[in-house]
Amino acid sequence: MLFMCHVTMQPEDRDESIGRFMENGVPEVPGVKLKGVWISLMQQETFILIESDKPEAVAMLFEPWTDLNVHDLIPVMDFDQLKKFLEAKG
Repeated sequence: MLFMCHVTMQPEDRDESIGRFMENGVPEVPGVKLKGVWISLMQQETFILIESDKPEAVAMLFEPWTDLNVHDLIPVMDFDQLKKFLEAKG
């Protein structure tokens, strides 16, 4: 399953969050495939696309950041999946 995570941070936490990323990177978690990461131009929002069928693995990916950032995790599908779903639905 695909998930889009919208990460937000307060301006006063930006430097700590970016510093932590520069030092540790994004952890590689078995069961989670990182599909893409984008950061806003103001560097206070990040958009992360992941694929996983293991909720505990997704939790492990974001756990090191939950003390600093807010994570909104949204299940998503691409247009091809949506089309197949709508066609099957009738």
